[in-house]
Amino acid sequence: MIILMLLLNLGISWLNCWAVGGMWAETKATGGFPRLLAWCGAVQAAVGFSSVLLYGLGYVLHATGYMPDSAFKAAMQLWYVLVVVPAIGTGLFILIESWIIAFRTRSILDMASAAYNTFAMAHNIYGATKNMWSALSGVGDFFSTDGDGEGGGVVLLVVALVAASLLGGVILTAVLIRRYAGRLPDPRKHALAS
Repeated sequence: MIILMLLLNLGISWLNCWAVGGMWAETKATGGFPRLLAWCGAVQAAVGFSSVLLYGLGYVLHATGYMPDSAFKAAMQLWYVLVVVPAIGTGLFILIESWIIAFRTRSILDMASAAYNTFAMAHNIYGATKNMWSALSGVGDFFSTDGDGEGGGVVLLVVALVAASLLGGVILTAVLIRRYAGRLPDPRKHALAS
């Protein structure tokens, strides 16, 4: 189930980069709400990629014996605490925009996108209200006990794993957005004179 979730996060993050890349240059020039939506999509992609990196790198460290169970759990909780507010905040803007588009176009694809965004937002908000305090408590307990008696090296490993995952997610997002930037033609170059 976790592998399926990670593959879904990877695919959605890639799709977000493709969509944001297509509108990046135009929204940079025009600004406003479309630019905000482009940044929201970029943040969502970075969060998704960082989750895949966190689980992948964390699993390797755990399986090779470099990271005990408590440290792996603390890394996941620390990552969650750091990304839940940006994920929900940017997701709300995307959700509202998808509702507006679905209402205007009434197309099946746009309504399906709005339905998915609604489900994802409800799931994220429910998860945040259910898991945030336990995640904060778990991180606090782990850091206050020096990694459950494992020492400062494990605490540093947890922080480094989370930082590397977040940084990797941001870098991968930036590279993909740049890769897909300009895939939509510049409307000024193709406009017909009237």
